Formats: sequence, structure tokens, C-alpha cells
Amino acid sequence: MARKRAAIVAAAEQAFVRDGYAGSGMESIAREAGVSIMTLYRHARTKDDLFAAVIESACHPVDMEESVKIEDALKKPLADILLFVGMMFQERIRGAKTTNLLRVVMTEIRRFPHLGELAYDGLINAHVERLDAFLSTRAETSGMPVERRRKIGHDFFERLVGLDDYRVLLGLPAPSEQDIRGRAELAARDVVAALERDQPVPNLHEL
Repeated sequence: MARKRAAIVAAAEQAFVRDGYAGSGMESIAREAGVSIMTLYRHARTKDDLFAAVIESACHPVDMEESVKIEDALKKPLADILLFVGMMFQERIRGAKTTNLLRVVMTEIRRFPHLGELAYDGLINAHVERLDAFLSTRAETSGMPVERRRKIGHDFFERLVGLDDYRVLLGLPAPSEQDIRGRAELAARDVVAALERDQPVPNLHEL
């Protein structure tokens, strides 16, 4: 099942990039993936579901080597974890797969305005939600209102995007590794500082 899903997502990605959203059909994608149309519908009931799956695959690839890196990173202090997440996010958001899908959305957005929401949910909101779920397990956010914690996570990702992303979309050179790391370091530092500011003042009777 996992192999079939991977084949379906790969075929769908190629179809969307090559033929656009409107020009891609479920039956042709099934043929390219080497599966029956019924098998395709078991994995994605609609073309929107398939497009969302392609975005998910581009932003959150299932890769054993990547999983090991993430596991190792989660053992480090919070600032180091955020640095890792910040760099990984920038690399994915500006990667070839993501950039090609964003170009598809920009081309088709007038006829299919809902693609913008699908893309934003997959590219941005999914990352915000995953970071928020992680922060909710940390001692640094104990007792913090959910809205405040989520805003800190949202602001973290907002600091990681900028004019460089327009350059990549336009086919111009991407930022350097040093620039990517520098932006991630600043964003991580801001999150740690925000969490420290929000720590409750100790009760003198508890000291």
C-alpha cells in the first residue's frame, strides 16, 4: 500500500507540474502510477485530495535518513531544535518540488481559487501545527495560553520567509547556506526569548 501510494503521489506530482491542475485527470494519473482507478480513489477521493497529498509529500517527505536526523535533533536543547527546524523549513519551502507546485497554483489560481488555501494549509499551516504540537510538550510552555503558544510558533515561521522566496519563484538564485542558517538562528533566538519572557514569576513562598 505504501509503495502504491508513493507511485500515485509521484505520478500526480508529474502530472500537475506538466499539465497543470485543470489538465490533470484522475484516470491518466492512475495509468501513469500503474494502478487501477479504484485503487487511486482509495488513496484520494478527489483531485483536491490528491493535490493536497502531493504538497504534503513535498513538505514532509517520508524518508528514513530524514527521520533519523529529526530524531537526533529532538534530543538537543530547544534553541538547537528550532535551528534545525528553521533550516529544514527553508530548504523545503524553496525546494524544486515545492517551487514547481507553487507555480502551478499561481497559474491556476484564477480558475481554481481554492488551490491557494490548499497550498497554504499544506506549506505553512501544517508546519505551524506540528511545531505547536511539539511546543505543547515542552516545560518552557507549561501554563502558557494555547493562543499565545501558537502565535509564537506562527511568528517563528514568518521570520523564515522573505524576498528570497520571490527570487526562487522567479527562477533567480536561492539564498546561500549561510543566509539560511542566519535567518534560522535569529528566528530560533526570538522564540527562546519570547518563551523566557512569558515564564511566570516564581512565588516567593515557593522559593
